[in-house]
Amino acid sequence: MGKKFKLDVVTPDRIFLEGETDMVILRTTEGDIGILYDHEPLVAPLKVGSMRVRQDDQTFKWAACSAGFLTVNEEKVTVVVDSAEWVDEIDVERALEAKKRAESRIQDGPEKGVDILRARLALERAINRIRLYELNK
Repeated sequence: MGKKFKLDVVTPDRIFLEGETDMVILRTTEGDIGILYDHEPLVAPLKVGSMRVRQDDQTFKWAACSAGFLTVNEEKVTVVVDSAEWVDEIDVERALEAKKRAESRIQDGPEKGVDILRARLALERAINRIRLYELNK
């Protein structure tokens, strides 16, 4: 295991993670990025996707994350996202219901007063949660 760095993951509701790791992998708007100790300072926007945090036993703990941003400096890595949830916390039935609801709203369209962008984002988050749940069963 390499040298560790401080990792903070914050949502509007809570401090999701406050700890140390030697590697975190996140989905930016440009693709996945891996952060190791002594990474160059960086600010990057994040897309809906996964966050993988390497643990002491060299396995990765997975989380579903929504959009936000990442900052890397000499002291720590900070991830600020709208929501984050460990894969083992995902309620897949709830995610499937959210997916159906979002698909239905998209089909209804703007003529019924539906905010299509918001419905598409809800669909993207639901699909992400379902995909990560299936990937990590």
